[in-house]
Amino acid sequence: MTKISLSGQEKSIEFILSWYEDQVEAINDFKKKVISSILHPSSSSIVNKKFTAFTINEINSYFDDSKSELKHLVCFNLISATEAFLRADYNRRVEKKEKTKIGRLFKEIDKNMGVKVSLEEDIIEAWKSVKKKTPFSDFLGLLKYRHWLAHGRYWTPKFGRNYSFDIAYEIVENVFKVVLK
Repeated sequence: MTKISLSGQEKSIEFILSWYEDQVEAINDFKKKVISSILHPSSSSIVNKKFTAFTINEINSYFDDSKSELKHLVCFNLISATEAFLRADYNRRVEKKEKTKIGRLFKEIDKNMGVKVSLEEDIIEAWKSVKKKTPFSDFLGLLKYRHWLAHGRYWTPKFGRNYSFDIAYEIVENVFKVVLK
């Protein structure tokens, strides 16, 4: 195995959830300030000049869109954090020559693939073969959502389901639980 130098900069899903909640609160607070400055105008209360021509409905729409965009970005972050977790776990198990069923599978994958190990085709498929009822199939679907986000959303996706922040968080949380058992 070629040793991978881990950065230590990966974020936990708990940190991402907490950050997301903080950002929603900040958006809501900013929205209140903007609406207040529109309803009670004074030279000192103008929060941002771009909002001066907005109606209340346009302001609501703007901030709803902002929260929707935030959810996409946070989902991307959750999925990326889970990918980092799975790859780091894979590397750890291979380095330690873990004697579990998954450890032996990973060792075989490392022997055949080296550094070209695929998250989807190798790591996740290995987990699916070891743990029959797992969230890994759901996570593969979530990776399609991540690919759509990462590549600029230029095509109309066909995911088979809508991915919300809550669904994404539940799936990645369940992946962590399975791996950490």
